Amino acid sequence: MRNTFALCAAAVALASAQRPAAQPPAPPAHIILIRHGEEPNDPNDPHLSDQGRARADQFVEFMTHDRAMIALGAPVAIFATETTNDGNGQRTQETVAPLAKVLRGQVSTPYHGKDYDKLAKRILSDPTLAGKTVVICWNHEWLPQLAAALGVRPEPPKWKGKVYNQVYIISYRGRRAVFSTTRYGA
Repeated sequence: MRNTFALCAAAVALASAQRPAAQPPAPPAHIILIRHGEEPNDPNDPHLSDQGRARADQFVEFMTHDRAMIALGAPVAIFATETTNDGNGQRTQETVAPLAKVLRGQVSTPYHGKDYDKLAKRILSDPTLAGKTVVICWNHEWLPQLAAALGVRPEPPKWKGKVYNQVYIISYRGRRAVFSTTRYGA
């Protein structure tokens, strides 16, 4: 009886060792990265300025009416930075909130801006996002690093401080990230 058990255990171990390793889930089809809209003149105000709120509305128009964006498919997930104790992150959420409202979705805010690598790992390992479109609004100082963490090579150049209408588009061909940029609004 012991020999039979030992043989069965050995057969199971051998069969398990011969199975191919589980493949990570496929990445999203497309990831759209933007920075938050314009900030107010008061450096202590964590919210968008009037111009920033207009920029958020322009982003909705861009995502819902631009032929190239429509061709990517409606986003199934929208991410923004988590709000910190000093209010950092509020603008990213306010920038994509109008889009989430139009799409009848919500804005996920799981990480602070500096934790871009955690967001990248989460998105690239989430099977529910495989083959879908994702939108991320992040702090501009971390956007090139976030793009790199999502597979873009080489890392994009530093995002210019006063540029609010640039869009990074990451499209995956297999597991290879293909990077392009565009602009929206005025």
